[in-house]
Amino acid sequence: MGNIKLFLALLIIACCACSVSAQVTKPEIASENGNIVLNFDSKTGTSLKSSGAPYVIKRAKGKFGIYETIGTTTSATFVDENVEGSPYDYYYRVLNVQGEELALLAMDIELFGPNMYIYSPTDDMDAISQEINDIHDQKMFQGQFSAERYAFYFKPGDYTAAGPLNIGYYTHAGGLGRTPYETQIDNLLTPAPLSNNNATCTFWRSAENLSIIGSGATFMWGVSQAAPIRRIYSQRNAQFDWNRGWASGGFAADCYFEFSAGSYSQQQWYTRNSYSEFGRGSFSKGVWNTCYQGMEFGPYVYMPDHSDNWAAGGAVSNVETTPIIREKPFLFMDTNGRYKVFKPALRKDSKGVSWSETDMGAGTIYDLLDDFYVVKPGTSAATMNEQLAAGKHLFITPGRYELSEPLHVTHANTIILGTGYASLSPGSGNTESAIVIDDVEGVTIASLLFDALYNSRTLMQVGPQGANTNLSTNPTLLADVFFRIGGTVSRSTNADIALEINSSDVIGDHFWIWRADHGSGVGWNTNTSKNGLVVNGDYVTIYGLFNEHFQQYQLIWNGEAGRVYFYQCETPYDVPNLAAYTNPQTNNAWASYKVADNVQWHNASMMGIYSVSTKADIQSSMEVPDRTGIKIHNVCNVHISGQGFRWIINGTGPSNLQNGVQRNYIVDFSGTTPSDPSILRPSSGIKQTFLGNDNISVFLDPSTDYLQINAENKNASVTVFDMSGRILYKQSGTEPVYMGSYAKGVYFVTVSSAEGMRITEKILKR
Repeated sequence: MGNIKLFLALLIIACCACSVSAQVTKPEIASENGNIVLNFDSKTGTSLKSSGAPYVIKRAKGKFGIYETIGTTTSATFVDENVEGSPYDYYYRVLNVQGEELALLAMDIELFGPNMYIYSPTDDMDAISQEINDIHDQKMFQGQFSAERYAFYFKPGDYTAAGPLNIGYYTHAGGLGRTPYETQIDNLLTPAPLSNNNATCTFWRSAENLSIIGSGATFMWGVSQAAPIRRIYSQRNAQFDWNRGWASGGFAADCYFEFSAGSYSQQQWYTRNSYSEFGRGSFSKGVWNTCYQGMEFGPYVYMPDHSDNWAAGGAVSNVETTPIIREKPFLFMDTNGRYKVFKPALRKDSKGVSWSETDMGAGTIYDLLDDFYVVKPGTSAATMNEQLAAGKHLFITPGRYELSEPLHVTHANTIILGTGYASLSPGSGNTESAIVIDDVEGVTIASLLFDALYNSRTLMQVGPQGANTNLSTNPTLLADVFFRIGGTVSRSTNADIALEINSSDVIGDHFWIWRADHGSGVGWNTNTSKNGLVVNGDYVTIYGLFNEHFQQYQLIWNGEAGRVYFYQCETPYDVPNLAAYTNPQTNNAWASYKVADNVQWHNASMMGIYSVSTKADIQSSMEVPDRTGIKIHNVCNVHISGQGFRWIINGTGPSNLQNGVQRNYIVDFSGTTPSDPSILRPSSGIKQTFLGNDNISVFLDPSTDYLQINAENKNASVTVFDMSGRILYKQSGTEPVYMGSYAKGVYFVTVSSAEGMRITEKILKR
């Protein structure tokens, strides 16, 4: 009897296996033994299948290439035995006897799905132009909350004959070469969807790894938030507004501007690790907060217009180097005709671009088919998690994905790379998050839009709460990740915290974290979220942080030794009354930027915080501890509308409360209570130690990064300058000066008597 039961159980299992196997459909196109096999059974229709009439097979190299007939078949399959080079070069059209097209098949389409468009330099350029510009004009120009997503990729070659290409909402344009020089485009444009050339709602579009070739017409990338350009080589003037209309922020990184790059009307713009031959050229200096970091400028640049000038009443910030960065990975086609992903190497204290005309730069190359699972619309969260658990990376194609469970990253060095504004949302039964990452090193999450469509605690959680692993040798990178609460659906939506970072050493490279102020389902009690960003990890560094309209602190920073380079924030528009926006612990309206009271070390620079709240005046836009390890450089408040701010930092700085549009600022802020150096990690040491005269010595302690001053005159003062002569820090007395918050480089240090007589002057290299 037992044997019969065993037999029945095995039989049931076998039958189930047969059922699952029967559900697996053959791909419509596949490369097998050097041939390309077409299977268009699902495309022909029952009447055509029974007619016995032949199907005509036409083939071209490229989607819009010249199609030639290569055979006929009376079945719904065809084998192309004359394949040379990469199978991804070929496109096939299947026609019936009446000449009607039944199917367009290509390995590109099979691999990437319906929303990625791959072009070849052999394509008809007018057809490329018409397809891209028609999608912009007819679908995406006014598609601010559209459900459609697009990515346009160009195989290496010259596409300048296609003319200018318009890039609309939720659209990515990318070159598939190893360097930007290998893919040549005439021009990319972002026409403003609002009247009067207003680009303040020109969001959610991107371009990378291609060249803009030509002179005359401007490369007019007039955008606001969540619209990055990366790894672009531009021969044209690059203008970051639309015909001088109003614009509200943008991001460029790893770009080479052979001519000028700037704006007439941008409220703020952040450019990192790029080269500009002429700097801003004839463009204005910007309105409120024009920011450069890790830049290299050509010989024609007038540097006073590109250096820190807030102390003289300007609005330009310049941080000389980028302390730690790993550029965003990208898709490319290698010389062997296979799709691959390049993950650039970690750089420290860097300036300029990471690539050259002939070299893609240091980094790691992954084969897309071998190392990644390609996610297409309809893929379930369970399938994605199965692939992640098996050690695969994810390449997520354009589409909207509701996740019944969080994507769980458990392996170190995992890459989740999206394109075409692929959008991840916790599903209706998923109250946790869209992505949850374990406390592991080297993870990359890039080019994704996170949408709150229902109710969840976070939209992404990096590391578990309480994470404390030192990940400094291989940090996690979050690049071009954008978060949205509200605007897309009429029902109520919520995420308690949009992004929570618990792991240490995380690098953030361009965020827009947005509680929607317009769109569907927008209201104080409808699209709800307390905080845009909460950082609990130590040694977290963020570049290009846009974060706005949340209902409590926009940002809470609980971790030690954090760094922020560029911050843009608007307070919420829709506060119903002061009580609804009051912090019960302080009895004041919520500040924008909060560094927790117990934090001893924090560094932030290039900060713009804007008031639009009509029902609440805010005491201070920033609340930070009163400690010497807290350094804030170049922070401004701007009163756009509403009540305004009483102060900038901790009750200091000029007020702009109810006095029209006005920009007030603090150049440098530091607390007064000494910070505890013992809580910091030991640094890597010094490159040079130096001594003064017989009565004084000055040296940098390699174990603490503290500048030690030993002097007989304890009433002397100490001043630290950068190479341009700008004062970075000044104190009375000879207590140690912490240098760990400054990038490695060369600094001047002077020690002066109480009467102002300079005792010694030394050069410090760290």
